[in-house]
Amino acid sequence: MLFAYSGIGGNTRAGFAFLQNIELRSLDFRFAFRGERVHDDRIVIVDIDDTTLQKLGSFPIPRLAYAQLVQRLHEDGARVVAFDATFPTVANSSALTALDALEREAKHENNSALVQKVARLRSDVDQDAQFAAVLKQAGNVVLGHIFLDAQRAQLADPKLQDDYYNIVWGKAYPQIQPVKKNGKAFDLNKAWQDNGLVGQGIEANIPKLAEAAASYGFLNILPDADGTLRHATLVQRYRDQDFFPPLATEAVRQYEQIADQDIIVYIAENGLERIQFGKRELRPGHDGRVLINYAGPYGTYKHVSMASVLDGSAPAEAFRDKIVLVGATALGIGDLRNTPFQSAYMGVEVHANIIDNLLHYGEPARTFLTRGLREEGTDLALILLFGLGLGYFCHRLRPLYATLLTLVTLTVFTSFVYYAFTAWGRWYSIVIPAGTLVATYAAIISFRTMFEEREKRKIRKTFGQYLSPGVIALIDKDPERYIRPGGDQKELSVMFTDIRGFTTLSEGMTPNELVEWLNEYLSAMTDILFRHQGTLDKYIGDAIMAFWGSPYPQEDHAVAACRCGLEMNRRLDELNVKWRAEGKKEAAMGVGINTGPVNVGNMGSAKRLSWTVMGDNVNLASRLEGLTKEYHIRTILSEGTYAQVKDQFVCREVDKIRVKGKLQPVTIYELLDDAVSRPQYADRLARFDGAMQAYRRQDWPQAAAKFAELLTHYPDDGPSQVLLQRVLEFQESAPAADWDGVYVMKTK
Repeated sequence: MLFAYSGIGGNTRAGFAFLQNIELRSLDFRFAFRGERVHDDRIVIVDIDDTTLQKLGSFPIPRLAYAQLVQRLHEDGARVVAFDATFPTVANSSALTALDALEREAKHENNSALVQKVARLRSDVDQDAQFAAVLKQAGNVVLGHIFLDAQRAQLADPKLQDDYYNIVWGKAYPQIQPVKKNGKAFDLNKAWQDNGLVGQGIEANIPKLAEAAASYGFLNILPDADGTLRHATLVQRYRDQDFFPPLATEAVRQYEQIADQDIIVYIAENGLERIQFGKRELRPGHDGRVLINYAGPYGTYKHVSMASVLDGSAPAEAFRDKIVLVGATALGIGDLRNTPFQSAYMGVEVHANIIDNLLHYGEPARTFLTRGLREEGTDLALILLFGLGLGYFCHRLRPLYATLLTLVTLTVFTSFVYYAFTAWGRWYSIVIPAGTLVATYAAIISFRTMFEEREKRKIRKTFGQYLSPGVIALIDKDPERYIRPGGDQKELSVMFTDIRGFTTLSEGMTPNELVEWLNEYLSAMTDILFRHQGTLDKYIGDAIMAFWGSPYPQEDHAVAACRCGLEMNRRLDELNVKWRAEGKKEAAMGVGINTGPVNVGNMGSAKRLSWTVMGDNVNLASRLEGLTKEYHIRTILSEGTYAQVKDQFVCREVDKIRVKGKLQPVTIYELLDDAVSRPQYADRLARFDGAMQAYRRQDWPQAAAKFAELLTHYPDDGPSQVLLQRVLEFQESAPAADWDGVYVMKTK
């Protein structure tokens, strides 16, 4: 829609003039960026400049000076001389005025001798006659005239216009050919009236000069709506009479001596179709206008001062076999125009550019710019491509890649448009296609941003209660992965913690005190959990369930879980010191950690989902936490966890058990400290290892002695206390002879 109504496609009834203006400015920028191109040096401009006015000492310039100029140019071999000027009035001469008065007096007195003498004197002082004589002698001069609109035509001399038309009609386009579509006849007059340009009057040259000139062309060049000259008119009709060429076309016609039979203007019902101009087939718009392909900024073509031609200082070779344009360039009288290159551009050089474009018709980079159905069709195709194609890819690609794709596409597109302009002479629209591209990108990214923000809010709502902010930020990058229901099988590390004797602790507190105390404990533990990138599954009263490795991927999830467990116990020691000072009760905590395959993902009902873990290994972690009470230790690890962390921490094998409800035995380990602290545990571990070897040999007296000896040095060693009691029981009632060393737990 924007393209159709913007006027860029040739629609003069544009509803979006601002878009048309921006597009025109983009064309001007292409000219400025390209700079000067190769131009035809057969075109030379003779300036009526400030130097000329100073030397001649008057303006208007005497016709005798023009006569001398044409004479010089003719002698120097100029093939065509074209005037970007009109001569609508008789040259003003006081001598002629005096001779007219003398002639009237002589006739009144019937003095024939004086009348003849006055006639001879008149020929000597009549500059128009002398100028006309030189024009006729040169035989290669093209004069310019200006077609007038209806308002200005009322001010023109009707007789002069009619006299002039009777002279110049012979140099109109010689053949006008109607083009019938499907054999359908049409009114040619109406067709041109509706589409082409019509002059209602004419600023004519005086008949004396017109009759002597070789040909004639109109000087009209209409600016675009913004006042810039981008188009040239190749056909204009005079009233309902003949169709006339511009000065530039007529100059080329004279230069190449194109015969009348080789010039045909074809007019269809919708306006001008084409012009057969010698070997060239010109295809302007239906209104007869073409886009000028400017060769460069003002001064691109060779300029020679009229004064230097008159005084003979200009080299003769400068004009030999050239098309010479004569026009005003002096400040105050120059035809100052606004062009794509600059605002201070004299009109005479605009005509030079048009002549250059005509001479090189057929060379895309040097002739008129093309803006037709092919270019408009390409524009529409690009608009659809950028609107639909880019939209498809931007929707599917990540924002970064979508941005890169848009930038690359925009770069390639602008490069293509510029190359087509410089190499092929085609004007492709850049504003609406590029605007479509940018708007599509912005719309898709905005939609995705809003949609993804909504999804991120879901993620934050879902995960915010059991993940650290840093982990949530990572999940934000791929929300689709986490919001869908269902689970995956993955190896994770699962942790359960529980406060021992919580019921007893809570009995001496009011409900508010209990809530305050529990919140302080859970807040401290949760902060540690998040600091180690753990996922908080849930609070179960005073218990905490957490896991590592999902949704935040961690290769060292077992190590992170163990570090978290150690730090939790250290933090609890600090809290106990604080609570003791406040007169509050102290607490002990058990931690169970298991590593193994579990099912992890969004699980629950259609109305409420939770990111959680399920499976036997989850249950085992819970059982391990319960065993900490049995063995009077803080943290118990499973075999799976121990295998991954044994080099990073100080651990010891505590027992081999079969938990209630399971047949497969499990070796359990106590997590003591970080590996750097191993030396301070060396003695205890050595003594415990010796006692365990006797235990596995079922050497109960030796095992009892070693456990008892260990307890004399480390009386708080929980596993030694438990195993010593078990050994004493086995001394009283030994297990079966085939006992495999696995102790069956009687509770969960």
